[in-house]
Amino acid sequence: MSISKDEVKAWRDNALKKLEWARELSTSAQAVLESTSHVLGDSLPKRLQIAESNIDQVKDQHANITPLFEHLRVKIADATVSGFQSCVEKSLVPALEALAKVLGELRTTKVPPFLVAPEERKDYRHLSDFLASSEIELLQNNIAIYTENCTKVLSLLKDSLQDLTHKWHKNSSTYNKATRIYNSQVVDVQLMVRHALMPTSPPRHESNFVRAVLKENLALEQQLAGLLEMLTNHYDQCVLAVSTYDDSSQNQVNYEVLHNDTLELPSVLKEFSAIYDVIMNNETRAAKFVDEKLPHIDSVISLSTGLLEEYRSFKEEEMVRLVLLFLRCEEVLRTNSLNVKSSSYKQTIDAYVDVLSQLTFHYTSFQKIYHSEYLKELYYEQYIYPRKFLQSLNDFLNGQLLHIEEDERERRRDWLRKFGDFIPKQLILPGEYNQPSVVQVISEGLDEIQSPSADKNEARLLSLMADK
Repeated sequence: MSISKDEVKAWRDNALKKLEWARELSTSAQAVLESTSHVLGDSLPKRLQIAESNIDQVKDQHANITPLFEHLRVKIADATVSGFQSCVEKSLVPALEALAKVLGELRTTKVPPFLVAPEERKDYRHLSDFLASSEIELLQNNIAIYTENCTKVLSLLKDSLQDLTHKWHKNSSTYNKATRIYNSQVVDVQLMVRHALMPTSPPRHESNFVRAVLKENLALEQQLAGLLEMLTNHYDQCVLAVSTYDDSSQNQVNYEVLHNDTLELPSVLKEFSAIYDVIMNNETRAAKFVDEKLPHIDSVISLSTGLLEEYRSFKEEEMVRLVLLFLRCEEVLRTNSLNVKSSSYKQTIDAYVDVLSQLTFHYTSFQKIYHSEYLKELYYEQYIYPRKFLQSLNDFLNGQLLHIEEDERERRRDWLRKFGDFIPKQLILPGEYNQPSVVQVISEGLDEIQSPSADKNEARLLSLMADK
């Protein structure tokens, strides 16, 4: 086969042109391969690592804060706010109402003037006038101030708890959203990337897009390198053929092989171009994959980053403020005007209820005894017993005592008739002139029954007894 030097030069020039084209394409492909490898093997895993780290921290914080806040919520809402209201409604209010009821009855119970000492009658017109009204009013006012203060601080505490509960629900909603996105959109990608970067192959039944792309790109990179080396060798042979064409002693080039290689260049370049297209397509596929997955990953990172700051603020600042407010409220709930040491609002309320109950018992007893015992005893002492006394006195004076006096008088007369004439007048002579007798009866405690208004007062007293 006769091949001219010009033909060899044409082969060389063509080989150089194709080699330069291949090198440019190879440089572009290499940049794409590195970019794809960086995105799938470095950038994406790092974002996944941040998402995983953040979500783990968020889960820890959520698990830590949830029982703490629930305990605080129950302590405030159920044990304190509702507990105080229930204790007031079930204990304090009934005790106040019971006292108010008996005080009202005492205020409407009139006391007749004749039952009161004359000098006191203008001040004592009802049973309530006999009470320590100023002290009772002071106690009622103190209890009203106590309940009002407690209601105010509990309202503030309740509002603060509601605000914090609303924020906690909002944070919990964000937490649920972040974990839902992470579990549904990120975990599978994370496992895919993790398996793709493992030295060992993943389970065969698992489809792994990332591993497939990285593995295919590695093979394509090697193929490109091989083709580029082939084109470089072909060009080197063409250069050698030109330089040694005139020196037959140094010319060891097989022109027929070189000619055939030149003829195969289009197919090699076509293969080179096809590999490049696959690399570019892999870049597109990888970019599409990342574009689909990265927003979810970034969303998890953004949500979890915000949650971590929210949880820190919630736990270290807002819950602390609520606890301090709660402690101050407990102090107000324990405060009382009775100088009683109290460790809880229940003890304070019990102390007030005890005082109110004692007053209610005393005044109820006072009212009951006034109607059922006092008036009856007063009537007995002022009218029944005096009549009995006078009757007994009359019976004694006009009965037994009168008979004794008459018998004694008759006995003395008989004695004088028998023996009087024989007794000298210088001697004290027994007789009737020195006979003991009742000249005047002085009695005490009969003023009511002997007064001009006795009948009228007795009728009034009987009327009071009948009205009880």
